[in-house]
Amino acid sequence: MSQQYDYVYSGEYVVMPNNLHGIIIIRRGDSRIAPTRNTQKCKPLSRLIGAFKTISTKRINNVQKTFGTKLWQRNYYEHIIRNEEELNRIRQYIADNPANWQTDEENPNAGT
Repeated sequence: MSQQYDYVYSGEYVVMPNNLHGIIIIRRGDSRIAPTRNTQKCKPLSRLIGAFKTISTKRINNVQKTFGTKLWQRNYYEHIIRNEEELNRIRQYIADNPANWQTDEENPNAGT
């Protein structure tokens, strides 16, 4: 996303077989300094997620030749990270998630 929106950065993320976990960093500017260039208006998170889903769906369907196939559920889970401790806990959750897939209740091969 940072290629299209210069105020959006990706933090840690992991792509799982049935979902994606990630941290999105949105910088809204610094009110203490004057802008030095034309800054684009920040889109709300819902529009950023929508754009990500649209672009990734088109690219995946193009590669797999599955045009028109839906990939994403309608909604998404969001949470504002408010401090360093919470950020570290969520980073660890993202890092540990692939190892937990073997026992995930949504894994069709769990326990085999």
